[in-house]
Amino acid sequence: MSGAVANETGAGPDPGPARPRRRLRWADLGVLPLVATLPFMYYPKLLDGDTQPWVLLAGLLALFTFRTARFATPRDLSPILLAIACAGVYALRSDGGLDVVRAVYTQAAFIVFWLVCRRENNEFFPSAVRLTIIVWLAVGLYQYFALALGWPVEIAGRYVEGRSGVPSLTSEPSTYGSLSMLQMMYLLTRDERRNVPYIAAAAVSVVLSGSVLALILLIFPLLKFKARLRLAALVALPVLALADFLFTSAGLTSRLQTIGADGAGIAALLLDPSLNLRVGHLVFTLGANFFDSVLLLSPLGFMDQYNAFAQDSGVFIETGSDFILPALGELIYGSGVFGLLLLVRVLYLAQTRSTGAAARFEKIFFTLMCMMNPISLSNFFLILYLNRRN
Repeated sequence: MSGAVANETGAGPDPGPARPRRRLRWADLGVLPLVATLPFMYYPKLLDGDTQPWVLLAGLLALFTFRTARFATPRDLSPILLAIACAGVYALRSDGGLDVVRAVYTQAAFIVFWLVCRRENNEFFPSAVRLTIIVWLAVGLYQYFALALGWPVEIAGRYVEGRSGVPSLTSEPSTYGSLSMLQMMYLLTRDERRNVPYIAAAAVSVVLSGSVLALILLIFPLLKFKARLRLAALVALPVLALADFLFTSAGLTSRLQTIGADGAGIAALLLDPSLNLRVGHLVFTLGANFFDSVLLLSPLGFMDQYNAFAQDSGVFIETGSDFILPALGELIYGSGVFGLLLLVRVLYLAQTRSTGAAARFEKIFFTLMCMMNPISLSNFFLILYLNRRN
């Protein structure tokens, strides 16, 4: 059976007979609240911001109860120390307030989830990922059709009617699409036929999200398929696009029509407010201000600095908050050289868990592309993907 699955997914040669299923032990119970919480990590929304506290609380419970005999390894020491340094540097450079709380929360979440994910051996989290895919797809489909039919619907995350896809139970449509891609890539590392329906469901979620970057990233799972499944996927995607075209209030077709309505080519990208801000934030944090950020030469104050940059450019529009859209830019802007070192160290440790140059490049490049969206190193699904053997 393993050989047949390897031929279907193209994940590699037959890995041999499957290991016997491990029985649940009392020492494993501490991870179950985290597993149950993952589909609802962003909702119900009680606090301002992209994440809610119960995911970190469930992670803390797992940290101190789940396989504590392997609490941490020497390989965990460097990312932990760098994450602490990132939070400390940000706090020293900041004027205080909620931004410091958010930075400390982000790095604390990274440490907790990093340690917990490295203790788990593909026994609990694959089921949690599959459950999350189904829950998010069900909510996304309801939002999508409700909007198309003119029904009243509560949107959990940030949503702009007529100008974006749906967010499902995440913070915003781009997060929904990017995390669906991460879940798809995570499941593709396992040679199991039963994951194929969930991978297909995650692909539908990408279309519902309307995220252009997430759609572009679909090339990664397509390359991992063998010929038969790749052909099926290439047939299914146009069918999904056609079905999406019939309901134009949300989803990918609506997103592309909105962009195209403002012009063509580069002009359309720059006239669309969301894409203009995203591209501008990338250019500023990873281009114009990169070395000042890395060397900690510029003070914190993103909105004022970016708006001055936008006015001088004559191309980018001004932003209305200190929130930085690409998580990669936020990490480097806020923590400088320590943020860059944390990123490099995590990517190095992640690629050592993959065999072959192509698999290592895939893990690094795909992670960086996800972090072009607001998917930070502290996101549980990104950490799960980074620690997965491929």
